[in-house]
Amino acid sequence: MAQRTFGRVGVWILFAGILALAAVPAGAKTVVRLMLWGDGKAYEPIIEAFEQKYPDIEVEVELTSFGNYFDRVQIQAAAGVAADVIRVNGAFLGGLAAAGIIEEMQPWIDAAGIDLDEYMPTGDIFWYKGKLYGLGNQYDLVGLLYNKDAFSARGLTEPADDWTWAELRDAAARLTVRSDEHVEQYGVTMYANAMYWGQASWVNFLAQNGVRILDESKSRAAFNTPAGIEAIEFMRSFVVEDRSAPPVEQVYAWEFGQAKVAMDFTIMPNSFQNLRESASFEWNIAPLPVGKERAAVTNTVGFALNATSQVKEAAWTLIEFLVTEGQMIAGRDRLFMPTYRPAVFEYIDPNEAPTRFLDVLNVSSPYAVDLQFTPSWSQWSSVLGTRISEAVSGTRSVESALEEAERQVNAILADES
Repeated sequence: MAQRTFGRVGVWILFAGILALAAVPAGAKTVVRLMLWGDGKAYEPIIEAFEQKYPDIEVEVELTSFGNYFDRVQIQAAAGVAADVIRVNGAFLGGLAAAGIIEEMQPWIDAAGIDLDEYMPTGDIFWYKGKLYGLGNQYDLVGLLYNKDAFSARGLTEPADDWTWAELRDAAARLTVRSDEHVEQYGVTMYANAMYWGQASWVNFLAQNGVRILDESKSRAAFNTPAGIEAIEFMRSFVVEDRSAPPVEQVYAWEFGQAKVAMDFTIMPNSFQNLRESASFEWNIAPLPVGKERAAVTNTVGFALNATSQVKEAAWTLIEFLVTEGQMIAGRDRLFMPTYRPAVFEYIDPNEAPTRFLDVLNVSSPYAVDLQFTPSWSQWSSVLGTRISEAVSGTRSVESALEEAERQVNAILADES
């Protein structure tokens, strides 16, 4: 097979005429264009396997940076040259669906006989106004990293599957190592710095206290309630009252991998390989502690189908492969964590740290919640994150911070309509 080139695409408008030709069959082959962010290397063996199985289809991969991705897709769509298969996350999907750039997927899923119960729960990430517009293929979920050596040194039992908020707070205080005002190790990281979007922090705590950020229609803020205030006050207690978590503005200076903090909320499995290679202590992962209920955030990414593609059948064939057989390749070769359940078992080595990984997925994934994406999500989540940062750091009351955030978020959401 000829060597594949995963290169960057130039100025789309200038080359619109050339790119439009990509929808035309090249000889005996149908060309399907696949749009990705990043370097695309994880997809090379998957695309190679696809083209071996479907020799009449050629996949042309187009790459751009994540920061430019959404704008690039919109520019292509406006020029009539969007890729046939588009990588999406929740932040992009709603805007693309609202603009008619991507197509509802349920009819394709039904025709292919794909059982969505065979996939890890992803909340409403790929849904827009009651319709499914994408299929996940790369999974993540928030869990709690912990330093086994630190727990042992303090005579503490490791976090159980049913650990509670109260047990988290108690352990964080006991794991904090302080000599006078000099801190050698904090008990836990509490991510609440300004502009943080809450994936590994406040979205989880709110959901664990029975609170979602937005109402069911995603048109109004729903976090400014007694239970919402209680959740943010709980976060604040670690930073202000107990001083068992780093000051908000210093949070990234206290790294779990350097044994500067004993517990850390993490987006699984992003940090695992680095910890395997560099951590000088024994570590593992646990489910997030339970508040009034169990919850853990997922921000899974996946693929969507261009609504105006001229090669939809071939494009769907690629998507179907990416979310089934391609998932098995990703799991076997450990390219990324799949969403397809049979491939998850291929991906996880039970004898490799963290040894509780599969257990945590089994315990937490049925309670996965998403970030409640809307077309203006990046705006209102930044506003909310800034106000929560002020509350958790102690520079203003939780009540006044959430009251102001509610007004700001509702104003941003009103502009969507």
